[in-house]
Parts: sequence; structure tokens; C-alpha cells
Amino acid sequence: MRVRTVAVATTAVGALLLTGCSGGQSSGSSDTLSWSMWIGSSEDQKVWEGVGNTGAEASGKKVSLQGSPFNDYWTKISTQLGTSAAPCIVTMQSLRVNQFSEGLLPLDDLIKSTGFDTAAFDEGAMKALAVDGKQYAIPYDTGPLLLFYNKDAFAKAGVDAPKPGWTVNDFETAATALKKNGQVALATTVEDIFLEGTILSTGGAKMIDDSGKVSLDDPKTAQAIEWIAGLVKDGTATKADGADASADDNAFINGTAAATVGGPWNSLDFKAKAKFDVGVTTIPSPQGEQKTYSAGSGFGISKTCSDPTAAFKAITAMTSEKTLTSLAKDGRAFPARTAAQAAWYENAGIDGAKETLDSALASAVPLPGSSDGDKLNQMLSQYGPQMVNGEKPAAGVLAEISRQIGK
Repeated sequence: MRVRTVAVATTAVGALLLTGCSGGQSSGSSDTLSWSMWIGSSEDQKVWEGVGNTGAEASGKKVSLQGSPFNDYWTKISTQLGTSAAPCIVTMQSLRVNQFSEGLLPLDDLIKSTGFDTAAFDEGAMKALAVDGKQYAIPYDTGPLLLFYNKDAFAKAGVDAPKPGWTVNDFETAATALKKNGQVALATTVEDIFLEGTILSTGGAKMIDDSGKVSLDDPKTAQAIEWIAGLVKDGTATKADGADASADDNAFINGTAAATVGGPWNSLDFKAKAKFDVGVTTIPSPQGEQKTYSAGSGFGISKTCSDPTAAFKAITAMTSEKTLTSLAKDGRAFPARTAAQAAWYENAGIDGAKETLDSALASAVPLPGSSDGDKLNQMLSQYGPQMVNGEKPAAGVLAEISRQIGK
């Protein structure tokens, strides 16, 4: 899954718009499997090219990487799927799989005919890449949403390191102490996955129901967002920036805010860039009601791929224990294969990471995807700051977002 500062994966990296054999997959005349992937840096390019080489070795065909920045990726793939220009191997995010499933090949027959062991993967990761009981991608990463925090700032404010399962009251007490020490506690965001994860954990609220429908009229949703707005008003949280999806990460990394919501895919980036000791814990929740979302990404096959058998051989190699262990060591992903997860823990270098992830995974539920997911994220970017920053009542803003999505 993408890393936000990775915006990190959203940064335009023109040099990484790699060319591949994008148009010949349906003709059956090519010995190349084109593969679409979001690319955020030259380091990303090198790592994913190595993964593609693994797929090539297993399939007997060249795997040609087509890279583009994260936001551009979805625009591009939406125009390609269902046409002869579609890449054969398609990287897919769990939040968006149901938006693109019509252009993807269900993998169930290939899984059955090859005896591919899906039980070796985290069950939630597999389910998150399925739609209506059909599997559309094999996951390479997964992970629950977590709270990263500045251990140095907490210690200077006299706040004990938060333990997994800490409560909203615990957080508010810590935020007050941090404020007294001149430190803002939380970096806020209106980006869909992280805002949704925050309000689920802190208020039991959902923006997308289990059927994939955007549903914003539950009073819990407005209440949870008003809680965040109260932190902003009180000066214990930063204002949300709808125009910059990486603003919260940057505020955390540069020390402006002492905590931010992220996923395990953020951990090594945070650790590498921050000039303080990074800690991780669960997102605070009401007493005894701990819950978080999990999300991830994987590799699927387009319906127009001329050789799905070869493509499946490639993606199974690209999600093998050896490959995912290597990605874990590189800090690219918390592996969807359970046997490869130990390598991530060993490489993370963050005290308490395993305890935190074990606790979060025990209560994690897949973040529901929606056919209106992109619309929701766009509306949150446009209107979300008004409610998160306390400029307008959350209920009214949510009603306007619902109206806009309903058009």
C-alpha cells in the first residue's frame, strides 16, 4: 500500500513514467507482461523492478513495469481497464478494488486449478481484495491503522509512553500535558483512509457501510468529527489541509505535532526522516471498545490479458514468502503472508511494534471499499477541512458531501 509522505507516493515523478508493452496484451503476440504500479521515488523503482524480475523468472515472460505517481495511477488505470491498452498485471488497493472489478479477472479458477495456498495469507488481507465472494487480487501487504507518536515529546511533557488499548480519555490527558509543554498533540487529516480510521477508533463511526455504500448520516460520524474539531479549537491538534495529503505526515516528522495516524507502511519512512525517537501504539478508543481498520494492496490480472496463466504465475511469485520477506526488509510493506511478517518486525526497529500490531490486528476489520470511494475522498479534500477545523458544523458538511456524491 502506498505511503502517504510517500506522498512520498503522490509526488509527481515524471522520470518514473516507465514505458512498457502497454498495448499488446490482448493480441497474444507479445512475450511481455506489462505491469502497472504506483511509483513514488527512484528507490521504489529499483525495488519494484526487482519484484517484476521475480515474476518474469516464474512466468517465462518479461515483466515490464509501468510506473506513475499514486494519484495519476488511478486516473490512468480507469481509462485502460477493459481495453487493449490495459496492463496485464494490475496493482490494486483494497479500498478501490470494487471500483475496478469489472475490468479485472476473477482469480478463483486459477487459484483452484494451481492449488495456490491462500491460507498462507492474512485472512483479512485476502477478503479486502475480494468483491461479492470473488478474489480479484493476491495481497502483498496489509496492516491496521495505528498511531505513531514522538517519544521524546511525550517524555518531555511527563507523559508515559501509551500502551496498546489506551483510551480517548488517556489521549486527552496526554494532549493537555503536551499543550502545557508547548507541543501540539495530533496532526489531523481529511484523507479518506486516515480520517475514517480515526473516527472508527475514537467514536465507532463509519463513513462507508459494509455493503460499500457511502453513508454519512449516522450521528456518530458527526460526533466523532466534532471531537477532532474540538482538539483543533483547543490547540491540541493541527488544522487539516485538504490540498496537501502529506501535511499531517510532515507535521509529525518535523515535530510540529506529537502524533499522527498511519499504517505500518509508514513506519520506516517516519523513522528515517524524524529527528526524534518514534513510537507506535493503537489509536485511542472508548474503554473496552478497541477497533481499527486494516487495508492493503495486491496484484490482479486484467480481463484483456492474453495470457492469464502466465500472469498468475508471475503474481504468485511476486507475493511469495521470499519476495515479501525481501520487501519487509526493505521497509516497503507489512507482508500479507504471515510467514514473512517476522522480517518486518525485525527491521522496523520501533519498540513495541509487535505488541501494537498484534493488539490492533486482533480487532481490525477491512476498510470497506466503495464505488463512490474516489468521490468521497475528493469531497473530503474539498469540504472536509471546514468540519475538521471547526469552521462549520460537521453534520451540515457531511450532508453537503452526501448531496454532492448523490449527483
